[in-house]
Amino acid sequence: MTFWDGKYILVDKMNTYLKKVTAKEARDNFTDLLGTVYYGKEPVVVEKQGRPFAVVINPQEFKKYEDFKTAAKRRFFEIVDEIQAGNKDRSFEKVLEDVTKEVETVRRKRYDRRKQTKSSS
Repeated sequence: MTFWDGKYILVDKMNTYLKKVTAKEARDNFTDLLGTVYYGKEPVVVEKQGRPFAVVINPQEFKKYEDFKTAAKRRFFEIVDEIQAGNKDRSFEKVLEDVTKEVETVRRKRYDRRKQTKSSS
């Protein structure tokens, strides 16, 4: 969840504030914006028509993001491989049946939680 407050954005999960500027301010003060991002290591959100349009981050933060994205992708495929290995001796139909059953269980729990939340409001 994100909260907007003047020139800053509070990003709830990280509990950090991000500076925000309009696209015009970014264009008019581009050198300052780059200095804030590079030297101050402070990301800046560029808005267009009041909505986030881009985020400018320093190269170190971008490298961390790329490394995280690569690790997440690698882990995703490791998990897929583990699941496939665990199901190699089972028929496609049986796997589909089990997955369908689990999906229905999760959906039912979510539905019941929403229903309970609405009734208690």
